[in-house]
Amino acid sequence: MGDPSADLLSRASNHAAAVRRAAFARLRSGVAVASTELATDTGLSSRPVDTALSELVASGTANLDGSGHVVAVGGLSVERAAHELFMDGVNFWTWCAFDAVGIPAALGLDAIARTRCGQCGESIEITISRGSPQAGNPIVGSLPGCENVQDDFCPQANLFCNEVHLALWQTSAGNPLGRVAALIDLAALGRDMWAEMRPRKHPA
Repeated sequence: MGDPSADLLSRASNHAAAVRRAAFARLRSGVAVASTELATDTGLSSRPVDTALSELVASGTANLDGSGHVVAVGGLSVERAAHELFMDGVNFWTWCAFDAVGIPAALGLDAIARTRCGQCGESIEITISRGSPQAGNPIVGSLPGCENVQDDFCPQANLFCNEVHLALWQTSAGNPLGRVAALIDLAALGRDMWAEMRPRKHPA
């Protein structure tokens, strides 16, 4: 199964990719990230950092607050959004339900993801242990195509109580392009998609 936004991310400049990684790492503390911190972490001066942030915002892969601090990147947000993620002792939100499964899967962490069925609105809670969601869960996800992450992908990258609810939603939504994925597949895709966000091991 391929990454639904692989083409989008592959088009990012080297500076944007470096700033995205640095911002994600900083954001995991649960606090908004200043551009000066990103300059320190990447070794870039302020101008290329600002240019990179503008590129990330334009592609829908980062959000800034009124002070220019990063409050969300790569789907992980410290500002309230539609989906909740408790991970590493910190309360986060995510742009889409897939993020709430894929991010802890990639990081290999224990987490709790909370969202609602895209068809019936019933609350959904998923327990993730060491990056793996519980086996045998009937919950499935929808993975659409993507040009802008937040505008195109996230509104339809939802979870559903089961395949019946997903099929009902697809019919009512006019059968949008995309594919169906079980939780185990979402976790596997997340490990690929957020692989660059894993902490890097330093040589001994």
